[in-house]
Parts: sequence; C-alpha cells; structure tokens
Amino acid sequence: MRKVLLASAIFFVMLFVCCGVGYSATNPVELKMNVTTSESSVWMVGAREFKRLVEEKTDGRYIISIFPNEQLSGGDLVKGVEMLFTSVTDVDLHSAINMTSFEPKLTVVTMPWLFPNGYRSVDEVIFNGEGGKRLRELIENKGAHVIAFGENGFRQITNNVRPIIGLEDMKQLKIRTPPIAMYLDLFKLFGADPTVMSYSEVFTALQQGTIDGQENPLDTIRSAKIQEVQKYISIWNYSYDPIALSVSKKVWARLSDEDKKIFDEAGQMAMKTQVDASRAMDKDILESFKSYMEITELTAEQIAEFQKAASPIYEKYKETIGVDLFGAFGYTFK
Repeated sequence: MRKVLLASAIFFVMLFVCCGVGYSATNPVELKMNVTTSESSVWMVGAREFKRLVEEKTDGRYIISIFPNEQLSGGDLVKGVEMLFTSVTDVDLHSAINMTSFEPKLTVVTMPWLFPNGYRSVDEVIFNGEGGKRLRELIENKGAHVIAFGENGFRQITNNVRPIIGLEDMKQLKIRTPPIAMYLDLFKLFGADPTVMSYSEVFTALQQGTIDGQENPLDTIRSAKIQEVQKYISIWNYSYDPIALSVSKKVWARLSDEDKKIFDEAGQMAMKTQVDASRAMDKDILESFKSYMEITELTAEQIAEFQKAASPIYEKYKETIGVDLFGAFGYTFK
C-alpha cells in the first residue's frame, strides 16, 4: 500500500512539474525581465508589448515584471548578459554589442558601415536573411532562447569640441565607447582617444569634461539626456545595434509546447512594434536635438574618408569572426 501511495505521489509531482498543473491567473508564474535602458527608451515599447501579449494570451498564467536600467544586474551590462546565460534572469532585452564579451563572433553585426543601404540592408540581412539566423545561433549556443530581434538603430557620434566632418576633426578627442575591442581599435584608427566607461557614468563625465564625447543610437542619447551636455552631433550611421529579446534556457525548457508558441509569437509581434517605433522616432529626436546641439549630416564623400580609414579593421577581425560569417552579412574579402 505504501509503495502505491508513494508511486502516486511521485506521479502527481511529475505531472505538476512537467505539465504546469497549478499555473493559473490566481497562481501565476512571475518572470523577471532585465532591460538595459531607461523607462523612456524605445526599448520599453517592445518590453511592455511583450509583457501585455504574454499575460493576455496565457490568461494571466504568466506575469512578466520589467526591470529597466539594468536593475537586476546593479547597472552592470556585462553582468546582465551573464545572468541571462546562466539562467539567473528569466527574460532579457540586451544589445548584441553587450554579448560580444561572451561570443566575440557577434562583433560582426557592429562592424563599420556593414549595411550599405541603411535600414533596407538591415531588413534584408537580419530580419529576413541569413545574418539574423546566424546571430540567433551564436546567442543560443551561449545559453538563451532568442525569441526575436529588435532595434537600437545606427550609432551616431557627439562631442563638445568641434563638429566632426572628417578624420582631422577626430584627432585626440576623448570618446567614450562600449567595452568592445573592435570599437577601441576602430577609434584609434580614426586618431581619437577611445575611453571605456560604464554608460551610467557618461552624462556626468561629459558634464565635467572628463571625456569629450560618446557614440550611441539617437534614442539612447535622448533617453539618457546626453544632448543636454553636448554641443555637436554628427550623423554618419557607422555601426548598427540590434537588440535581442530572449528567455533563459531554464525558463524555455519549462514551458509547454503551447506556451512556447505563445511566447515566440508574442515576442515577434512585440519586436516588430518596437522596430517600427524606433525608426519612426529618429526624425523627431533629431528635430528635438536642434535646441541643444549643432547637427551635421555627413555626405557620402565625407563618410568615404572614414570608411577608408576603417578598412584595416575588417582584416584584423577576419580570423576572429570568420570569412563564412562575414559572408552571411554580405561582406566579402577581396
């Protein structure tokens, strides 16, 4: 009799674990979502929409709590990515740039002027092409399930010394960059003095003159109010910054097939909304910057000067990234 009761107990425990028995609107599963940027960032458009859709489509069986500004990682971007890959956090929205510390091959998507036709090239290569598939594989091999890609946009450069139009204007400028080797190497090629610094420290450092400038997509600049402490911005679209909506492998393994489908569909819809919102905001953000900064939009000829100076970076990262992966993004070596 005891053996029968024990077997029954084990059966029901396994049923609960495997099938999610007990998950309901009155007994929901809370998933914590880590987001790098602030409440006012366009990233949050995607985060909030994903939360809404998942909670709605699961009838409240899952509740997603959003933590912006890297609250779950104490403001540490790299730690935030590590927490995703080790399943400490459940849901995550991080830039692919911040994942390069764990997978150097992800550097490929950030390479200078990789997308010759701007967002049209991005759509062809990442959202509808081989490049996006390869990015997904690289991230998932590190310990997360990628639901969909969103967009931080093309990175622009600001500073307090002079308008940046050519290489001569870049000389000796102390420019804050992310802690990514490629960016440090690139800005050295430009003649600047690249400085690694936590983004949470950038506003104060610019205000106090510790650094001269920084580079980021327009919405990231706006949401951190960088325009209030900078005099000049140059629009050169030199590096693209995708973001990945992911869930930890631990969470993904526990979802039923039906819920996996819900999460995937909700994420794809949410990130489509986020991308549309991001691109729609660019023009309005630039217009608002006119009250703070002198805006310079580089011509094709001016950009070509920087591209020529940047060309050695591709050879330098050829072995690290691999010719095949470069090819998936449309870049071929001569």
